[in-house]
Amino acid sequence: MRGLVFAVLSIFLLAGCGGDKGKFIIQNTSTKGLEETTVALKKALQNQDFEVLDTIEHKKIADENKITIQPQKVITFTEPKVASTLIACNPTMGMEVPFKIVVWQSYEGKVSVEYINPEYWSLTHNIKDKNCLNLIDKTTIAIKKAVDNSLK
Repeated sequence: MRGLVFAVLSIFLLAGCGGDKGKFIIQNTSTKGLEETTVALKKALQNQDFEVLDTIEHKKIADENKITIQPQKVITFTEPKVASTLIACNPTMGMEVPFKIVVWQSYEGKVSVEYINPEYWSLTHNIKDKNCLNLIDKTTIAIKKAVDNSLK
């Protein structure tokens, strides 16, 4: 019985609630190359008042360890007041800060830009305060706008 409940919950979490709004991971495809997409995304994030903190190059790390992976970069970014307020809503939000977007290239050369839908933070971290939920909504819109602008 426990296995069945776990399986149903897992399917729900992985599949989302349907439609783009219910997706756990937001997926986008870029028509640009990996480097150009990464540069455009960093600029677009800064234009949305986010501070880009770091770019982690997983391929470089994998190569150093003699592991073959496709090119992948994780851009970490924040907006300090937003991040601190969300952490004040629930300290476990510290697991989401800094925010992250992965830019990766498939074996076929397709470049994807993906991130966890911030709307799930309210579920994952049991946030119910209206002000905190409003801040999550605003952050969701700002991240989506930055990603959309970087893909143009």
